[in-house]
Amino acid sequence: MKLKSLLVLLIFSFALIVFAGGTLKLALETEPVGLDPTVVTAFASHRILELVYSSLLTYDRDMNLIPDLAESYEVPDPYTLIFKIRKNVRFHDGTPLTIDDVLFTFERIRNPKTGSPILSYFKDLDRIEREGDDKVIFRFGKPVVMSILPVFASANTAILSKKFVESGANLMLKANGTGPFVLKEYVAGDHITLVKNKYYYNPGLPKLDEIKIIFMPEEISRVTALKTGQVDLALINETLSLRSLPETQFTVFRKPVLSYYLLGLNTKRKPLDNPKVRLAISHAVDREKIVKLVAMGEGQVTGPLSPLLKKWAVPLKELPGYKRDVEKARELLKEAGYPNGISFKVMTSRKYNFDRIAQVLKDQLKDAGIDLQIEIVEWGIFIKRWKERDFDSFVSLNSGSIEPDIQLYRTFHTGGSTNVFGYSNPLVDKLLDEGKKETNFEKRREIYAKIQKILAEESPVIFLYSPNKIYVGQKYVKGFEVLSNEKIIFLKETYLEK
Repeated sequence: MKLKSLLVLLIFSFALIVFAGGTLKLALETEPVGLDPTVVTAFASHRILELVYSSLLTYDRDMNLIPDLAESYEVPDPYTLIFKIRKNVRFHDGTPLTIDDVLFTFERIRNPKTGSPILSYFKDLDRIEREGDDKVIFRFGKPVVMSILPVFASANTAILSKKFVESGANLMLKANGTGPFVLKEYVAGDHITLVKNKYYYNPGLPKLDEIKIIFMPEEISRVTALKTGQVDLALINETLSLRSLPETQFTVFRKPVLSYYLLGLNTKRKPLDNPKVRLAISHAVDREKIVKLVAMGEGQVTGPLSPLLKKWAVPLKELPGYKRDVEKARELLKEAGYPNGISFKVMTSRKYNFDRIAQVLKDQLKDAGIDLQIEIVEWGIFIKRWKERDFDSFVSLNSGSIEPDIQLYRTFHTGGSTNVFGYSNPLVDKLLDEGKKETNFEKRREIYAKIQKILAEESPVIFLYSPNKIYVGQKYVKGFEVLSNEKIIFLKETYLEK
């Protein structure tokens, strides 16, 4: 038995030796807009930074928060967060990571002069303390610890080298992180080259020697580069492109993302001020058909929380209004005082398939006696009217989160920063406040389950679907996975089987 186990281990080790190493050529649409983790907001920058830097926390493949530069963490109460810092970690220049680097990073974030986009998350932070040479304690003035945890897995909280920053290095162009890859070369408008970090704390990773990220703004260029073998892996935005990239020749890496399409309703305007009218609209919508017609099947129907968040999301079959039922929709309209149906406008734009979704909704809603009048406006006007709540309804795309508080509080709490729907329910407010404070997982899950059911019943938003994020690779690209928050951190486990 021992001999057999040893043989398996030798074969596995040999496989790693054979398949490890090499250069992966990756085609992306957009190049970064600066490389300073504390201040950049561009999505394209974050994708690079997450490979070069590390934060205290990160994500596993199932979108669970797990320790990264923190060896472990604990939440003793809703006001306190304690991180134990991993030992024997080095920055790319060989300098050891110390607790001073961690403290320096967060003081830099908290300094208003820095201009960090996540400063607001720390407005309730009273102080940061050190305990010995391996513990950092965050003490908040309000019970916000559970809701703020995902921030510690963000590129914006990547731990910096105090020595490197104070040397006067231009962090927008240069990097010195602790992540799996080292920034070797950045040729603006063309490519970025990352090489393996020999000091990376996780043994055996990364598996690649080098990643060359080539910037190709046009999708046709990325598709052609895949077909000609110029690149090994590429981001694909248009589902129609997949027709020329058959899975017999290529590997399609797809993942439904946490972002979601929605039909937002102005609950202050008639007839949408009536919850029965809004639920009727929900019953009249065939979400699966929208995914098929608009996204060519590349998406997943979603509720108030994504079904991907298995530990949080209420199953769709348990939510009111999620099974298309035109007769039920007509019955609800009649109960609401509209036996002859209703009419309202939907504001949309030609960006992000909004107009295509609106057209499908129009066709579906008319079956229930609902006349949806489409207004297509320019993007700048769309944003202006959205902010001013100048609409009956609108089609849009919202970002999601693994943390229910982050996704739901700002959107559905009375006066929430993105509650443009005018929605207000005292019970929902109470539950959202309780969810923010509660630290027991089972109690939190019960709270957010109640909220999801209320939101489905009252329907200030008709949740539609989450699109897939798609990468296509050559058949020899193995181990890659894009996460539901669109991170590509698993490039550190990618290898080339050739």
